[in-house]
Amino acid sequence: MKAQDDFASRRQALRFALAGCGALLAGATPAAEPVKLRVNVQVIVDCVPLMVAIGQGYFADEGLTVDTSVSSGGAVGIPGLVGGAFDIVHSNTVSGLLAFNQGLDVALIAPGAKMLPQAPTTEMVGRKGEVFKTAAELEGKSIGVNNRNSIVWLYARAWVKARGGDPAKVAFREVPFPQMEDAVRRRNVDMAFMVEPFKSAALRGADLAVAGSPFNEVQPGADAGGYLTSRKFASQNPDTVRKFAKALRRGVDWYDAHLQSKEALQAVADFTRLPLPVLEQITLPPMPTQVEVAQIRKTAELMRDNGMLDKLPDVDRYVDREVLAD
Repeated sequence: MKAQDDFASRRQALRFALAGCGALLAGATPAAEPVKLRVNVQVIVDCVPLMVAIGQGYFADEGLTVDTSVSSGGAVGIPGLVGGAFDIVHSNTVSGLLAFNQGLDVALIAPGAKMLPQAPTTEMVGRKGEVFKTAAELEGKSIGVNNRNSIVWLYARAWVKARGGDPAKVAFREVPFPQMEDAVRRRNVDMAFMVEPFKSAALRGADLAVAGSPFNEVQPGADAGGYLTSRKFASQNPDTVRKFAKALRRGVDWYDAHLQSKEALQAVADFTRLPLPVLEQITLPPMPTQVEVAQIRKTAELMRDNGMLDKLPDVDRYVDREVLAD
């Protein structure tokens, strides 16, 4: 009888305990669902820190989930941003300024690429013995660029002009970055304006050589790219945009601190699909942590001088200083 009483008492205590747990669970605040961001990128080394931030869980730490899609260039992603298909895009400075000057609702929220004179990540690559160093040799030739009216196209034209040539007498043909090496070898173009890691991979071949360094010859230290969002999205989701920039910065810091490490090389290999042994022969460039507005103004001036802008845009309004200040 005593055993039955003890069992009944224990059962009643368990019932009260379960009821208490149920009450606690009912009153607990459910975990917030992560905010999903749709981010458009390009398969270039500049976007690797974003992939690092995803892989390292930095966005998850901020309560964000990043869903990436790929385009062939920064100009391609902007219509999707304006149309609402993307929340954030990685773009080049020229395409961003063009969109802004056209009255489109875009703002720069994070740096993405800087052309360091001591570590050029973009160079003009041609067939060895056919690097066309003089203006006369350049005219009548073809240059591969990823997109027309993009930063690569602009600085390719400016490079021709800086060497005394006439850009109007050069054919600029669109070739995706991963296909530029083959396009040069197959003589589809005479040279191509290549970016890392494809540039260094191409130069491992004995038949290709550097024909010039457009950014170093035209505008050393240029701010070549960054991450854009719409001002509407930024005004409606200010905390989300700041969290994105914070997590991305952690990705940049990790990447810069681990240059040439196996982990960083593997991250580049996973993103670009280039073999790891090829990447081990490449010196990875550091990524910027700040935006240099003066360099963006210089690019705007170059765009105006090349007929891409009818007037200089308000660069200070193009840059979202509140987010960048964080």
